[in-house]
Amino acid sequence: MTTRLIAPFVTAAAALTLVTPAAAQKYDFDIQNKPAAPAPVSQAAPDYPSRVRSGQEGWVRVNFIITAGGKAADPIIMNSVGGVVFEDSVMERVPEWRFEPTGEALVDNTTDIRFEIHDGRDLATSNFLRRYRRIVRHLFNEEFLEARTSVNQAAEIGGWNLYESTMLWLMIGRVEGAEGDSTGKLDAYRRALGVSNANSLDGEDRRELLRRLFELEMEHSQFAAADRTLRLLRRETGSEADLEKISGLVADLERNLAGDAAITARATIANPGGGNEGRPLWTYVPARRTFSFAALSGNVERFEVRCERDRLEGPVEAGKAWSLPKGASDCRVFVFGEQGASFGFVEHNENESVDADARTAVARSDVLD
Repeated sequence: MTTRLIAPFVTAAAALTLVTPAAAQKYDFDIQNKPAAPAPVSQAAPDYPSRVRSGQEGWVRVNFIITAGGKAADPIIMNSVGGVVFEDSVMERVPEWRFEPTGEALVDNTTDIRFEIHDGRDLATSNFLRRYRRIVRHLFNEEFLEARTSVNQAAEIGGWNLYESTMLWLMIGRVEGAEGDSTGKLDAYRRALGVSNANSLDGEDRRELLRRLFELEMEHSQFAAADRTLRLLRRETGSEADLEKISGLVADLERNLAGDAAITARATIANPGGGNEGRPLWTYVPARRTFSFAALSGNVERFEVRCERDRLEGPVEAGKAWSLPKGASDCRVFVFGEQGASFGFVEHNENESVDADARTAVARSDVLD
């Protein structure tokens, strides 16, 4: 039995749909490359994992480089739902993808891959509903230990389909928030937004989730991320009331982004799928060209920045400044280390005095093919 469940409070439009008749599986690809990105020549669907329960759905967001010769290289799993087996399937397939050669490397490319079995799966099973309602009841009664136990049990089972996965990560976020863990709450809400679609989050629920994400990103001083979330919220129909609720924070955001002082985002490294497997990382889209690291806690190993045509990587050293070339665009930071390690990601103003030996990015397209 399946039931439509209304969310307690984004997006992945299919750009390409491939069907594998032998396995009767459907895969929707949301290609998030810039409009000028080369057209795919060969982009076969990853195999549906054999080591999952029958009919389970998954979602993976992967970043990769398109070399000058059109090959996909150096994939990084940014986020996922469904378990590491879906990540493994994607990592095996991405190096086989080919794009129209451009003669230069395009470094920052992101693709969402939805492992969907068939249409009409935006429903919750009766078993999931029972687990869901039990967690809601514990939260309502402020039985936080019981809520944690129940949500851990639900997370171990996972969402059978992507609709349930959206609801599960929203509920995980609520439990994290009830426990005072705003970092875990932010991560869970971001995952819920990524895996959701219009059927699992309607307009009102999506607007509320975007508003809460914005508030959490502001709490963590992740101003560039908050700015991107704010732009998404402003594009939502009927968002006027939500924008009014956060008007004070919006003014704070504008002051921080326009100011001369350095801004420090609070960061925690985590596994993309939220479990104990995978490659732990923290990813961020910076607002400024020059950055450094501070307040290192735990094993924070190295970083990589991927821009449209520039790539920069190095060890994480407290106080050491790094700069991207002037004109670098579409940049994304990846920081790797152990699960739970934390640090401050410091973005410096152009006029701020920083390390005179700040290192800059170098093109690496000549070694990728």
